[in-house]
Amino acid sequence: MQRQSLTKIILVLAGLAITSASAQVPDWYKTNQHKKYPASRYFLGVAVADTKAEAIELARADVAKQIQVRIESELETIESEFREGDKNYLKAETTNRTKSIVAETVSGIEIAEVKEVKGKTYVLAVLNKEKYLSTLEIQMDEILMKSEQLIASARQMVADGRILNALNNFIDAQNTIPDFYTKSSLYTALSGRKYPNFNQFTGPGIVAEVREILAHIELKILSGNNQIAVAGQNLPTPIKVQVVYVRDGEIIGVAGFPVIARYDGGEIITKIETDANGIAEFNCVATPTDNVGQSGAVKIALDLSKIPEQYRDAMTRSAVQISYILTANDLKFTVEVIQKNSQHLTFIEDELVRLIAANGYTCSADAPWLVQATLVIISQKEVPSPAGNQHLVEAQFQLRLIEKQTGNVFAALDINTKGLDSQSPDNALSKAAQNLKIPSNKFAAFLQSANQPKND
Repeated sequence: MQRQSLTKIILVLAGLAITSASAQVPDWYKTNQHKKYPASRYFLGVAVADTKAEAIELARADVAKQIQVRIESELETIESEFREGDKNYLKAETTNRTKSIVAETVSGIEIAEVKEVKGKTYVLAVLNKEKYLSTLEIQMDEILMKSEQLIASARQMVADGRILNALNNFIDAQNTIPDFYTKSSLYTALSGRKYPNFNQFTGPGIVAEVREILAHIELKILSGNNQIAVAGQNLPTPIKVQVVYVRDGEIIGVAGFPVIARYDGGEIITKIETDANGIAEFNCVATPTDNVGQSGAVKIALDLSKIPEQYRDAMTRSAVQISYILTANDLKFTVEVIQKNSQHLTFIEDELVRLIAANGYTCSADAPWLVQATLVIISQKEVPSPAGNQHLVEAQFQLRLIEKQTGNVFAALDINTKGLDSQSPDNALSKAAQNLKIPSNKFAAFLQSANQPKND
C-alpha cells in the first residue's frame, strides 16, 4: 500500500511539473494569435529554439514563408492570363523577384516578444501590414508612371517608322511587369485586396501590342526579281527590298532594320541596315544555285537577332526570294593543280571543274584562261590530345587566274584549311586538302575577273 501511494504521489508531482512548464509556454506560440497584434493588421510568426538568435531567425522566416506562399498563389492566377510561351518568361522573372522582395520584407519584420522557458527561447515576430502597404503603393505608382511613359514614347516611334527603337521601349516597359506583379501580389497578401490601380497595368496587353506590331512588319521586293544574267557577273539590276510596317492601309518604311542576303545554298552575301525609308539594296554576283547551272536564287531575310526570342514567331513575313536565269558564257578555262609533297589532289581538280561548270563556263585544254591551284603548307606541329600527340598541319589553298597568252595573273583567291592526324604530317596535309571548302560566291567573283581584262 505504501509503495502504491508513493507512486501516485510521484505521478501527481510529475503531472504538476509538466502542467507548470506548459503553462509557461506563451499562449501566442500555441495559438499563433495575439490580442495586441490581430491577424487583420499583422502577419505573425512564431518559433522556439535553443538560442535567442536562432529563434529570431526562425520567427522571421515563418512570416516570410507565409508571405511567399500568398505571393506565389497570386502569381499563378496572373500567369494564366499570358500566352503559353510568355508564361515561362513571367515565371522565371517573378521567381527571382519574389525571393528578392521576400528578403526585403524580412527586414521590415519586428520582434514583438521574446520569452525564455526552461532553457528554450520563444519568439514572436510581426509585420505591420498597413505600414508596409504604404511603401508598396509608392513603388507601384512609380512603376506605372514609368511604364506609361515608355509605352507612349514607343507608340510615337512606331508612327515614325522607328520600330527597333520602339521595341526597346516596349521591352523596357515589359521588364517592369514581373516587378509590378510581384509587388501587387505582396500587396494582396498583406491587405487581402487588389491594388486600387491594378487594372491600369496590363502585362498581357503590352506583350500583345508588341506581337501585333511585329506581325504587321513585312519584307517586300521592290526590284531585281526574275532577271536574266551572265553567270559570274553582277546581276544587271541591284536587288532592292523594303521593310515596311503596314497597318490600317498605311505603309510606313522601317528604318535601321538589319537585312541579310544569302544565296539559296545558305552562303551569306552581305548584311546591311535599311535606310530612313526602310529600303535595302544589294549587288549580287549571278551564281548558279541549282544543280545544272541554269538558274539561281538569293534569299533576303530580316535579321531577327535584335528581336527577343519570345516574339520572333510573330514575324511571319520576314523573308523573300529573288530568282534569276543564267545565260551561257563563252569563257573557257584549263584547270591545273600543282601538287606538293607528292600529294595526289585529283579530287580538288574535280571540284574546280564542277564549280566552273556551275558558273556556266566550260573547261578545255586549249582554253585561254588557266585556273592554277597550289596547296601550300603554312605550319605544321605536334599537339597533345587525349589520344596522344597529333600532327596538325595548317595549309593555304592558293588559286590564281592566269591569262595563258601573257602569263598575267588576273585574280587571286587564298583559302585557309587545316588537318589533324595521329600518324604523319603527310596524312594531316591530305586531311587538310579534304577539309577544303571553296566559297561559291568568292569563286564566282574570281572567275568573273576573266570578263574584265586589265588595260595595258
